[in-house]
Amino acid sequence: MFLAGILVALALVAAACTGTSGSTTTSTRSDPTTTPTTQADGTSPTTRADGTTTTSQAPAEAPGTSSESLDPAVVANMREEAVALFAEAEVVRGLPFLSPPAVTILDEEAFSQRVADLVAEDLDAEEIGIDARFLTMLGMLEPGTDYYQLLIDLYSEQVAGFYDGDTKELVVPASPDGFTQLQRITVVHELVHALTDQHFDFNDEFERRFEEGTGDDAAAIQGLVEGDATRSQFVYMETMPPTDALAAATEALGYDSTVLESSPGWLQADLLFPYEQGLRFVEQIVADGGLAGVDQAYQNPPATTEQILDPAKYQRGEGPAPLDPLTLDLPGWDLYDEASFGEWGLRVLFSEALASGAATQAAAGWGNDNYRVFDDGTDVALAWQYVGDVERDAEEVADAFIAQARGPMNAGAPVEDGGGLLFDQGGVYVFIDRVDDAVYFVASTDPNAGADLRTQLGL
Repeated sequence: MFLAGILVALALVAAACTGTSGSTTTSTRSDPTTTPTTQADGTSPTTRADGTTTTSQAPAEAPGTSSESLDPAVVANMREEAVALFAEAEVVRGLPFLSPPAVTILDEEAFSQRVADLVAEDLDAEEIGIDARFLTMLGMLEPGTDYYQLLIDLYSEQVAGFYDGDTKELVVPASPDGFTQLQRITVVHELVHALTDQHFDFNDEFERRFEEGTGDDAAAIQGLVEGDATRSQFVYMETMPPTDALAAATEALGYDSTVLESSPGWLQADLLFPYEQGLRFVEQIVADGGLAGVDQAYQNPPATTEQILDPAKYQRGEGPAPLDPLTLDLPGWDLYDEASFGEWGLRVLFSEALASGAATQAAAGWGNDNYRVFDDGTDVALAWQYVGDVERDAEEVADAFIAQARGPMNAGAPVEDGGGLLFDQGGVYVFIDRVDDAVYFVASTDPNAGADLRTQLGL
């Protein structure tokens, strides 16, 4: 899903009026693609990033459905314009469509409902309630925050169009005068998703990681996917006449971003991650190996957010350090989640207690981590373990968690206990211990559950 306001902050000022900055790979056409030219047989050749030439169909009108309430002339005009944007997406990405993607054009009411249905499908109110208790315990949400409604509002606030990976269709709101300049940028971004999904089937891999993986691995592939589309969008923007780019910027500034701007800073950063950090990742891949390198990345996707944040670690295949999964249990409690914070998750978490640079430094030595979260309907409990690249990394992470407990978590003053630090006089039970390059962190809104998890960890 394309969040227009977020990407505007990253893109429009940089590309609206000039293409002369030259400071990033998006400022120049570093790929060998050529503009598709429709031949007599209705196909158009595209030179791929690896130098080979393939062809794609160039229909006179984009396939798909539309709301019955719309003027047929408006729909026909938008479909014709969509065909031209198919070609633009092929050019900036250096890949041909294997088949024309479906374009669904909806009136305002139907589009809003489609977005609401998509968001509701991905958000379970009961699970979000547990997430809210967990985040409140960690000091990341104010007590009483309606986290479910906040997410609904956030994901519905600024959607200018999206690619639905399940149905393989681009969904856009109707525009009486055809696509606006901002919509053109949106559509190219989303068409790159459709294009790369046709070639590399990334949606299935993302869904697999989301359901079966660590959470950190799903964020990593999302960084690749959104970074790729954002880079392609930037390249397209640089081909726009300055007046058109300025019109897109003006339109974007008119979007209401009240919910986003009032959200916790960590949540804003997390929403930005796949676009901002993903863009930097893809730019480095392109700088080192061109678009062929990005194609290869889809076939061997980054496994961790550490690899997104440091592309050199991806390129040399540096994965997580060995770390056995936790096997703890709490009788009478439900095991809600088993996952990993990853380097990015730690950076986001520590941003509540540390300055930005300090949070980045504390998270940067990540070697691996995993945790278990338990819930009993009222309270939550967390057991977490970590291994750093070297012992100094573990020291920095332990210090960061101490700052988190003292500050945002409101856990009170600590006492030394069993070689670690025990916080049990404040609003939440916390125990932190470092053993060489490993760190253990236990937190619970129920002190007895926290103490039980600590005992099971042998601390």
